[in-house]
Amino acid sequence: MNALLVGGTGGIGRSLLARMKTDPEVTRIMASQRTAGRTSEDEAQVTWFDLDLESQDSIGRAVGEIEQTFSTLDLVIIATGVLHDAQIAPEKRLSQVACDRLTRLYQINAAGPLALLAGLEKPIKRAQSPRIALLSAQVGSIDDNRMGGWYGYRMSKAALNMGVKCLAIEADRWRNDAVVIAVHPGTTLTKLSSPYVQKRKAPVRAPETSARHIYSLIKRSGAGEHGGFFTAEGETLPW
Repeated sequence: MNALLVGGTGGIGRSLLARMKTDPEVTRIMASQRTAGRTSEDEAQVTWFDLDLESQDSIGRAVGEIEQTFSTLDLVIIATGVLHDAQIAPEKRLSQVACDRLTRLYQINAAGPLALLAGLEKPIKRAQSPRIALLSAQVGSIDDNRMGGWYGYRMSKAALNMGVKCLAIEADRWRNDAVVIAVHPGTTLTKLSSPYVQKRKAPVRAPETSARHIYSLIKRSGAGEHGGFFTAEGETLPW
């Protein structure tokens, strides 16, 4: 099985990579890194490539590298995303919404991942029963939104969810038993969430726990899960 992990150096991504490396069905792995020039102690098992989801040129180069390595893609997990950084913070009210920040969140959380998958359509379609999972967020659910706020992150994850749904419908016409799902990993202690979980009363998961549930869900997913939005444990979430 050829496996692709987008976001292999993130909090959950690193733990997902560890799962891939111990999966006897996985024979070859490619994983993306955000920062060029990183080195890895496990390069014999993992082929690393650079990927900047804000750059169409970077996405194009990544597609070329992946296609040179894999003729088929059996497992694709996209575990990237941004909630905050030096330029972006979750909005608490409408007055904090800014077009440039919304556009950047949309590019990283929705447009970039879908553009990458578009470039990889041929090797995915060549595979038998490919599994494609994209990490989304429950706050991207329109029906589940009870608190408002976090405009950009919610909107970008809702856009990603729509992309997943569209891709799942199109994949039905590929006739190779593809399964496409969106997964909410649960609140996990990572760089993405750490500023916002200090006062959280509900338990916060370790990345290894989230990765274990996510990977198990992906591996067991079939026609019944295709086109769905799930918690890491497999409970259905509303769009």
